[in-house]
Amino acid sequence: MNGDVLNTEQIDNQLSIVSNSNFESYLIELGLPSQNILAPVHEKQQMALNIPNVIMQIPESLRKNATYLSKFVSSVAIGRYDSALNDLWNEVVLNLRNKVCLYGLDIFFDAAVGENIRDLYTSEDDLPAIKDRVLLDTCLKLEIISNIVHQKLTYILDMRNNIGGSHPNAGQINSFELLGWLQICVNEVISDNPSEGAIKVQQFIKNLRTKDNLFSSGEIQSIGESLKLLSTTLAGNILRTIFGMYTDPKIDNITKQNILSIASLVWQASPENIKFDLGNNIESYIVNLEQEKQRLGESFFDECNGNSYKVNSRKSLELTLLCEELIAKHNGWDNFYHERPVIKKIMSYFNTSNDIPIDRQEHLIKTILRCRIGNGVTYNSGVSPGAKAYYDNFLSMLNNDQLEILLTELEDDIIVNNLYSEVRTNNLKEILQIIRTPLASERVTETIDYLLDESRPIVMAKKIKASKFKQLISVF
Repeated sequence: MNGDVLNTEQIDNQLSIVSNSNFESYLIELGLPSQNILAPVHEKQQMALNIPNVIMQIPESLRKNATYLSKFVSSVAIGRYDSALNDLWNEVVLNLRNKVCLYGLDIFFDAAVGENIRDLYTSEDDLPAIKDRVLLDTCLKLEIISNIVHQKLTYILDMRNNIGGSHPNAGQINSFELLGWLQICVNEVISDNPSEGAIKVQQFIKNLRTKDNLFSSGEIQSIGESLKLLSTTLAGNILRTIFGMYTDPKIDNITKQNILSIASLVWQASPENIKFDLGNNIESYIVNLEQEKQRLGESFFDECNGNSYKVNSRKSLELTLLCEELIAKHNGWDNFYHERPVIKKIMSYFNTSNDIPIDRQEHLIKTILRCRIGNGVTYNSGVSPGAKAYYDNFLSMLNNDQLEILLTELEDDIIVNNLYSEVRTNNLKEILQIIRTPLASERVTETIDYLLDESRPIVMAKKIKASKFKQLISVF
C-alpha cells in the first residue's frame, strides 16, 4: 500500500475540475447529440471522490508509467465512461504483457500458439498479435493470474466488448460499476505479482538455459521433489518448454543433456493432453521434413517412454492443426465470418462418432464446445451463424464416451469462467438439449438434467463448481 494521501483542499479541487468539465454544452453548440452521451455531474463527482483512493494504492514506480490510467481519468472527467472502460482494459493488457516478459516469452508463446505458427512468435514485439482473450487464458494456464482473477477479467472483457467504447453500443455504465472494475484491475493485476509457482517455473527455465555444466544426481533428485509440489498445469508448461528447447537445433549440447536427464521426471508430473500435443509436434516435423527436429523429438520420447502418445495418423495431425486454426479464428476479428470454413473442413472428416480419432477426441470436443458456447456478445448470441449448424451436427453425433468427455471439459477453468455470462449459459443449455438423447447413459442424462434444472436460480458456473456435479462426473 502506497502512503500517498490527498488532503481536503486537493479533493475539493478535483471535484471542481470534474464539475466544471461541461463538455455537454460544447456538444450542443456543435449541434451534436448530447443525451446519454456523458455521465451526469453527480456520477462524475462520485468518481472524483473515490478514484484517488484506488490510484494511490499503485506503487509510484508503476503509477508514473500508467499512461492508459491517465487516459482513464481524463475520460472520467469528461464523462465518457465507455471510453474510460476501454482505457482501463488497455492498461490491464499492457500490464499483463509486461508480466509475460518477466515470466519468459518462450514459455508464454509455447502455451499460447500452435506449433505450426510457433516460429512466428519470438520477441516482445510479437505480443500485440496475441488476442486479448488468448492473453488472458494463457496467463491463467501459466498461473500469472489466478483462477478468480481470470474469472473477473473475463467479465470485464465481456463488458468492454458489449458496453465499452471499443464497439458501437447503447449500453450505460454507472460510477459504482466503473469503480469496482478499477479496483479489481488495480489490486489484482496492476499492483499484483504472479503466483509463487509461476515464479519458480520462470526461474527454473532461466537457470536451465544458463547452466554451463551437467546436473549432478543431487540436483536431479531435488528437481524431482520440487516437481511434486507444482500443479500439473505448471508441470505441463515446463514439459512443453523443455521439449521445444530440446528439439531446437540451436540449443547447446550441455543444455540438451540436462533436459534429457530430467525429461522423464517432468513427463510423469504432466497431464495427458500435453503429451499428446507433443506427439503431434513430432508428426508435424515429419510432414514438414524437419529431420533434425524429428530425430531430437524421437529421442526425447524414447527417454520418457512416451511413444504411445505419438499421433496415430496424418488425419489426427490435420485435425489438430484445424482445431488450432478454429480457436484462433474464434478469438480473432470477424470470427463469425471466419469460423465457418474451418469447422466445415473439420466436419468433412466425420460421418459418425467412430470417425473421430481417439487421441484427438478431447481436443476436438473442447475446441468446438468453446466456439459453440460463444464469445459472450449479444449479437447472434455470440455464436457464428454460419458455423452453428456444423457445431450442432458434431455435438449430435457424439457417443456416450465422448459425451462424458464433453461434460468433464465443463470443469476447465477457461470454460467455466465463461459461464457467469447469461448469453453463454443459454448457449450451453442449447448444447445440453442437443446431447440429451435416448442413447446417452443414465449417468450422463442425470448430469445433463442437473445442469438444466431451473427449479432453483443458480448461476451455471456455480452449478459446475458444486460438489453435486463433481460427484456425478466422478465415474466418467
